Amino acid sequence: MTRARLGVALLWLATARCAGAVARAAPSSLRDYDILVPKQDSLDRSLAAALRQAGFSVRRRVRGGGRPTVAVISFRFWAPDSASTPWLHLRLADTRTGVIVVAVSAPEDSLGSGPDARGRALADSIATRARSALRRTPFEP
Repeated sequence: MTRARLGVALLWLATARCAGAVARAAPSSLRDYDILVPKQDSLDRSLAAALRQAGFSVRRRVRGGGRPTVAVISFRFWAPDSASTPWLHLRLADTRTGVIVVAVSAPEDSLGSGPDARGRALADSIATRARSALRRTPFEP
């Protein structure tokens, strides 16, 4: 291989690598993401409706080749002593990188009674946290 061909090959490789890095840059706002709420229980349906009302783009199914997406991961946690109130933990994770974009945790009884009140409270918390969570630059540790 001649030096000219080697130089062209290296230039092409560097350009392709830089273009890929730019294409995978994380959005600067949670509103630039689609929010995937895949589960179908009453709390998740209420959360999806409240997020839509708050102006977020919400989906129920995984779709390839679309906008950047965060998936809602929710779980309950009880402390070792069974008399304590369970905590509800919600994480919004980027589906391409796995990075947690927004995290919300609260005692379940503080979110209100019923799935509609809890869904609205969680959506409000997500919107509040999202305003400050994505202000970091993508390369900041």
